[in-house]
Amino acid sequence: MCGIAGVFNRDPEQPIPSQLLVNMAAIQYHRGPDNFGYANPEGLGLGLSHARLSIIDLNESRARQPFLTDDAEVLMAHNGEFYDFQRIRADLTAQGVRFSSKSDSEILLRLYQRQGLEATLPLLRGEFAFALFDRSEDCLYLVRDRFGIKPQYWAMTPEGLVFGSELKVLFAH
Repeated sequence: MCGIAGVFNRDPEQPIPSQLLVNMAAIQYHRGPDNFGYANPEGLGLGLSHARLSIIDLNESRARQPFLTDDAEVLMAHNGEFYDFQRIRADLTAQGVRFSSKSDSEILLRLYQRQGLEATLPLLRGEFAFALFDRSEDCLYLVRDRFGIKPQYWAMTPEGLVFGSELKVLFAH
């Protein structure tokens, strides 16, 4: 099932405390008891956390989220499942794309890098919610599947945006 959460401040120089992100993941432990991860890169005013339920890639270190691209331009956390990820992964691999995990989540990162969000979204089938930050655009995308099967709650605060897979995560902030 997994759980995602995060904070995006208006002021990029206002860091997101690591302990807050750990707390947000801990609140969702029942959604993802196998592992957790967080990222709060300097100078972005952004922090993402992820509570992981291992289903596809069982390697704890390889599939731990949030995922960050090698050039540190894109950061993402994903909850859910992409139904046809094996076909998409095979297509991308044939085009020379290299993957660092066996996770279905990584196809989102690689598709976005190659063709942007607008072209990626029609290719995604499944039950999902994700947060994706693009440093070059200074933009955070919060997306959920077409039917809203995987929830994505958010709230504006005086400092910025708080979001997560559960309402309780918003209250942790």
